[in-house]
Amino acid sequence: MFKQIKIGFSAYGKAAKFINANKLSGFYVVPFVVNILLFVVTMSIAGFLTEEVTNWCMELLGLDKGGVYYETVGAILWWFFYIIIKLVSWIILHFIGGATMLIILSPLLAYLSDRTSQILSGKKDPFNATIFAKNVIRGVVIASRNIILQLLFMLLLFAFSLIPVVGWLSPFFIFIIGSYYYGFSFIDYTCERKQLKLMESIRFMRNNKGLVIANGAVFTGVIMIPWIGPLLAGFIAIISVVAATISVYEAEEKKLLKL
Repeated sequence: MFKQIKIGFSAYGKAAKFINANKLSGFYVVPFVVNILLFVVTMSIAGFLTEEVTNWCMELLGLDKGGVYYETVGAILWWFFYIIIKLVSWIILHFIGGATMLIILSPLLAYLSDRTSQILSGKKDPFNATIFAKNVIRGVVIASRNIILQLLFMLLLFAFSLIPVVGWLSPFFIFIIGSYYYGFSFIDYTCERKQLKLMESIRFMRNNKGLVIANGAVFTGVIMIPWIGPLLAGFIAIISVVAATISVYEAEEKKLLKL
């Protein structure tokens, strides 16, 4: 297990060099564009909700438009609800932002995993749209499944966090669980390419937890950074999926994988 962990972490440095050496760094533009779109959508939704809630409160208070206190009270309420809604949005992004980015970027991640495998093996397979589509759909399914399980575990750990002493360990377990499920998402692209069915992939992850957790730990650590974590998620996801492909390739060569 410790050898797998070492391979999983060391693969990140190799992945960064691999991306530059093989002219794949242009793909960093994609998460940049996605971040801008998410920012615009979030701001639009926040603005819309703020207007609606503010107007509802003004009607509830019985303040007529154009009245003495209408502008002042309206401005105070608008900023109050705007700040609250933005904070709630950021909190939600911190919990599901990583998985959401994996779902959005699944076509890119599927391509990068396949491209990395071809370069490492020296075998260039012709592009197959059907297989690629299956990889993308499976990536979305896996990411969706993992986010549901993560949220369930987080709720359970939140309950445990209320217990004295035991609760102190909750952040550690949240990190480990997040690392496992994110690592699962990145490595599963390789499992799909090896034609492993979903249940076989789940068994593969359980049997190689060291590799899976190490691969997901870097991504989890980054998205847990306050405020900027979700913004960096897409960029780290690109490195993570390449690192996942490299780590499985190396572990397989060294006969460290358990099927």
